[in-house]
Amino acid sequence: MKKILTLVLVSFTVMCLASCASQLTVREKEMKKYEKIDVSLVEGMPEAITKVVKAYNNEDYFTSAVGFYAIMKNNEWDRLHDTARYYYAESLFRMGLYQASEYQLAEILFEGSESHYFISSLLKLLAVTYKTEDEKVLIAVLSNVDYEALPKKFANELTYYLGKINFYNGQDEQALKMFSQVKDYSSFYPKAKYFLGVIQVRQQMFAEAMKSFNEIKEMPDDKYIGTDIKKLKGMAELALGELYYAAAWKSENKVAMFNVALNYFSNVGRDNAQWFESLFARTWASLMIGRFDATLGTVVTLRSPFFTDIYFPEVNVVEAVTYYNLCQYDEVNNVIDYFFSVYPDYQKKMSNWLENVSTKTGLDIYKELLVMYKQAQAGEATELPEAVLRTILTENLFIRKYNHIKEIERELAIVENSSESFKNSVIAQDVSKKMIYQLTTLRNEAGVWLVQKVQNMNNELSQLIADMRAIRFEMTDSMKSALEKEELYGKEVKEEEQEQKKTEMNPSVPQNSYYYPFDGEYWEDELGYYFFNVDNLCKE
Repeated sequence: MKKILTLVLVSFTVMCLASCASQLTVREKEMKKYEKIDVSLVEGMPEAITKVVKAYNNEDYFTSAVGFYAIMKNNEWDRLHDTARYYYAESLFRMGLYQASEYQLAEILFEGSESHYFISSLLKLLAVTYKTEDEKVLIAVLSNVDYEALPKKFANELTYYLGKINFYNGQDEQALKMFSQVKDYSSFYPKAKYFLGVIQVRQQMFAEAMKSFNEIKEMPDDKYIGTDIKKLKGMAELALGELYYAAAWKSENKVAMFNVALNYFSNVGRDNAQWFESLFARTWASLMIGRFDATLGTVVTLRSPFFTDIYFPEVNVVEAVTYYNLCQYDEVNNVIDYFFSVYPDYQKKMSNWLENVSTKTGLDIYKELLVMYKQAQAGEATELPEAVLRTILTENLFIRKYNHIKEIERELAIVENSSESFKNSVIAQDVSKKMIYQLTTLRNEAGVWLVQKVQNMNNELSQLIADMRAIRFEMTDSMKSALEKEELYGKEVKEEEQEQKKTEMNPSVPQNSYYYPFDGEYWEDELGYYFFNVDNLCKE
């Protein structure tokens, strides 16, 4: 049975939101002039305007927000509207109302680059994006802006985001062009280089992809401040391993190619976010080259107490296939029996739950699953198994949605806990209305996504159940052949089998490593280094 690993584009959002220190310094310098307003500019103006400016300069942003909003709505002060609109957004930002500030900034930016505050609004929108960790509005704005109108001093940052827009729209040629323009001194360069590698794989430019991923591997960990180079390196190691793994199936020297893939997977360290994924990849790569001791050793790691709360039924398939290749039919039966004692019940629960929620809204499902997860953690019986709940609710995509929801809830609490004068203002009512609508929409979207995730898991589990049945059928057939051979050749085969059982497989120990027998006690620094001595009972 072969397993083909696919190159996965890992969650980028959190990683993509960090910016390089030098760029932030440039942006901060650019934004510094908006921290205070020169009071000489409002000399001779109505007292209402000077009071608003003083409130802003005194960091009384609740008062200044109300004041700038009033100026925006006063037709007699139309020449101040653009300035008031921008400082209204600034006031909201400084109050911690990032969503509300984002609404206003987007309005300014969608009007085009002719606005006096276009660049300032764009830079402030970047700041909002880094606060909220949500790129949707930024990407929407950049998708509707003339590239030539973008400020050149922030070209690396903005070009990177334009590349992402092209990437997600499937416009690979334009994305390659954009990512290639990000300079190597920018903190966005490593992320752009990874996207380049992914596109190159997608375009079957494998040599170029290997060059891109290898360049990431060679980057100093501390060169790009604010960028998680270690995580990127782990992603690059995985990507290179998957490249060789996929190429091995078409290669004349499969063993060598699988060995290279295995080395890349093994290079991902325990301190890397990609480590668990690399462990699972290692089981298949070692299986493909007949390193059954390494495959089962990695299974030992995955079965350790450190991973008891992770849902991964596929590890049982790997284990069963390994024992099948060793003709250890009793062990195959044990693995299959364990699998069928657990996972058909999981499938039944998922199927029943999917049927029960088919008429519910995403909003209701979102709330229901969060409550269900708390109940499961408290030891209560739940419709979905705790392992399934933990898997879907810790998925990177869901966490991003959840964090965005929590951010809006936090901002609504700011409004709710503000002074009565602000809470009862038109601004607060308008902002709250927009945020409540957005909150409802996001919760609904999250619920719909969770249903789809459970549906996908249910479908995948159905396939794994079918695979395990196929393994048991093939094993039964192999056992029949072995028994027929024993019946035909009799004692000679039995003696040969007994002699073979006396011979233990010697694990290959990596260079500069030592061999210690496992005493049943797991140590965290041993994880990933287990080798399982097992007899090969197969005969030519």
